[in-house]
This record gives sequence, structure tokens and C-alpha cells, in this order.
Amino acid sequence: MAADALSFSYRDGSATVIGRLVSQGTVSRAAANALGLLTPALTARQVADRCAAAVFRLDTYETEAYRDEGLVTGEASGFFITEDGLAITNYHSIADAVSATATLSTGDVYEVERVIYYDPDIDIAVIRVSHAALKGHDTSAFATLDIADSGTGDLRAGDTVYAIGNPLGLGLAVSSGIVSATQRDVERYALPCVMSTADISEGSSGGALLNVYGQAVAVTSGAYVYGNSMYLAVPIDPILTADLTGEGLTLPEVLEAETVG
Repeated sequence: MAADALSFSYRDGSATVIGRLVSQGTVSRAAANALGLLTPALTARQVADRCAAAVFRLDTYETEAYRDEGLVTGEASGFFITEDGLAITNYHSIADAVSATATLSTGDVYEVERVIYYDPDIDIAVIRVSHAALKGHDTSAFATLDIADSGTGDLRAGDTVYAIGNPLGLGLAVSSGIVSATQRDVERYALPCVMSTADISEGSSGGALLNVYGQAVAVTSGAYVYGNSMYLAVPIDPILTADLTGEGLTLPEVLEAETVG
């Protein structure tokens, strides 16, 4: 009864009772979401149905000769955050590449044109993918994932999460688990990582870690080799404030800048 009352709208229709309490800071968004009062949680099937189309396989090539011969030197994952082709992946997935392509679940293949943002220390990169298909059909808009407004801010240990990526290059796959820790310090990362039990395999790097609302909260990155169900994802929070309006660099330009640096 009390929960139902919190979902009532004000007479002017401007907000629900719980929505206004959250906006005023009286109730935390995390607490409201934990009770299912703000946004209804999705089932695993709903997450897969709604989100998988925005995730792609990322094939990288370390030389143009390899590219011309079709010899892929690295496989990873990525996911679109804007319809015009901005996508997120791990920096380490593109670090040694001079060329890369994104293959959608439809089989359509598109070229990675530029790197708009990257940070090796937090292992995140934002790339721009061409609308013109190398194989398949050109597109006017890519399917996208929403980023959680607070990034990992509302994530708590015990929360259910879903990982979508391209494990072992076998095609898109969805796994589920719970958050083990929201701020696990790991030596190679400048920011604490999210640790969860949602399976991440080689090839899943750069995929999306989603909350139960289908929103991206982190970027799947790796795992503890000698542990069980100890999978790591880097927080998506830096993207919330990153400048993604610039022209960016080509993959060879990124490689040169990091090699010289």
C-alpha cells in the first residue's frame, strides 16, 4: 500500500511522489530503484532483446597488409551510444591497431573511422564507426545503449548485472551475474573496477556491463586469472563528462602518439 502511494502522480502531473522525493534528495535513487519504484527491472530475456543489437564484434588489424589479406590480429567487442556511430570499447582492444571493423549481429560490417576519445590508464576508448557498410547494408542510424545517468553511482554489491559481448569470437552472447564489489582496486587501472560474476571471456573486452534497466554502467575488460567468477569491468563514469565533440584521431595516429609518448 505504501509503495503504491509513492507511485502516485501529483495533481499537476509534474512528477510522482517518489520521483519528487528523489529529486529533492530526500530519498536516494539507489534506494528507490532497489524497491523498483522508479524504473521497472527487465528480465534477462528483455535485456537481450532490447540491448544486443547495439553491441558488435570489433576486429582489429595491426598492419594494412594484414587488413588487405583479411588476417584479423585481434577480436574484441564494442557498443554504440549514439545513432550516428559513436561507440565505446576498451583502449587495449585498439592499442596496436592501424585498422578496425565493427560487425553487427546482422552480419553487416562497418569501418572504424576515428578515435574520438581514449585513455590508456582507465582502458576506455570512444570510436566513430562509418555508416557506409564494407559488407551488407549502409545504415542511417545504429541501435544504441543508454548510459546510466549516474554511471556506477547507483550500483551496489549484490545487484544483478548483465554482460553482452563477443566471447572467443563466437558471436554475441549474454551472461548474467551479481556485483561482487563496486570499487575493486586493480593495479593496471587508474580507477577502481566493478567486479561481478557475469562471465567475461577473451573477445568480450569492450562489451557492455548493464544494470537491470538495460543501461550501461561499465565496460567489460577482463578477469582474475587465478580466481573463480571474478570478472572486471571499468566504470563508464568518465564518459559522462568526456568531450566527444572533437574530430579525434585515426587509429594510426593514436598508435603513433602513444608510441612516441
